Amino acid sequence: MSGGLTGSRRLVAMLGALLLVGVVHNADAGPQQEGVEARAAAIFAEADAFLRLGQLDEAAARLDRLLDEFPRDRYPDLVWRAAARVRRGDLFWRARSPQAAVDYLGAIDHEPGSAWSSRARGGGGGGVGATGDGAGAAGRRQRVILDTESGAGAADPAAADDARRRLALLHRFRVRAAGGQLPWTVALAMSITDPELDRPIAVAAAPDGQLLVVDEGIPAVLLLDSAHRRATRLEYNDHTRPWWGSDGLPYLPTQRAGVIALGGSRLGFLANEQGRSVPLKDLQAGIRLPSGAWFLLDHDPRRVIAFDPVGTYIGLASAARDEPQDVAVDLAGHLHVLDREARRVVRYDSDVDRTVVVTGQWRRPEALAVDVLGNVYVLDRDARTVDVYDRDGVPIQSLGPVLPGGLELRGPRDLTVDGEGRIYVADRSLPGVVLIQ
Repeated sequence: MSGGLTGSRRLVAMLGALLLVGVVHNADAGPQQEGVEARAAAIFAEADAFLRLGQLDEAAARLDRLLDEFPRDRYPDLVWRAAARVRRGDLFWRARSPQAAVDYLGAIDHEPGSAWSSRARGGGGGGVGATGDGAGAAGRRQRVILDTESGAGAADPAAADDARRRLALLHRFRVRAAGGQLPWTVALAMSITDPELDRPIAVAAAPDGQLLVVDEGIPAVLLLDSAHRRATRLEYNDHTRPWWGSDGLPYLPTQRAGVIALGGSRLGFLANEQGRSVPLKDLQAGIRLPSGAWFLLDHDPRRVIAFDPVGTYIGLASAARDEPQDVAVDLAGHLHVLDREARRVVRYDSDVDRTVVVTGQWRRPEALAVDVLGNVYVLDRDARTVDVYDRDGVPIQSLGPVLPGGLELRGPRDLTVDGEGRIYVADRSLPGVVLIQ
């Protein structure tokens, strides 16, 4: 037994020396940093060598030592710590332990970006995808990202961006849950200047995080880039709730003048009342399905009206007894309607089939959003809360009035969600859009 262990340690030392080649010769690092890198690399190499020998306890001990010896507060840029977290995650994943998600989460949330944090999101033998139901799909998305970053194969930047967002959603809803965390853990008021917001009342997010914000105090509509650093002021007024279409265009409904497609044209719509064509009197919101069909919410009288792709009236989508307050659409093209009076969200699975997805105890349900996974978000204006449910109506998390981090909602009017599951709230009493992530 002793002789076998000595042989194993000798092999570990040899493998460690081989794995260190090229690590310590970093011309851009100082001597002290080179020493840190070399020491951490050596410990990681020992752990990897023990893994190859099947000695998992010894490997885990080396990985623990690396994390203990090089804490993040002292060595914030050390990539080997992320590598150790991923390796530990792989060990726990083999044992089908939920601790795997905690280590993958740590590599993603708390370590510098690297190939190891990319692996933690879904590639290789473990990662975010492997801890949930979509391991195969997550692996394919990770391959799209890696191919695009390396320029290999049929690189597709748009597909890679979509893959990153999907993996971020998996991370938010599966890995955080497996690690004992809530999907949303911090909130902040985004500072927007030039012009500065006064009384934001409506907001819409594109999948990449671009924002369209309606402010009644300026009055103006602001278009923010995906980094939320630059705002373009659009000289329109009398706008209600905008939305982002599946065609990539933002749409601005106006109470009486129809819908403006930014980058396109102004579109007018006529409803049918007792055989007469009449303009919409109080257009408040709308959506456009991937098929091109329109569903517009008119508040006078309160109803959802369907139009074909060229704007021809089809008929009423909502029932006579409904009190629709807002509308949204999921990735599959299903219309969702927030019914204020019945305090419920209804999904239209077809022209005739309706499913009550959520029934809540909201005081004043005001706004609705649906993400690409089908999760449903409802803003309660009077309670000042955001309630999130999965596509089957199971509660996921309730936020507000005091949000994670201490920020308090005061006068929320609208909400939206982007492709990564980040929530944005237009609060009329706060001089900026609230970001919950």
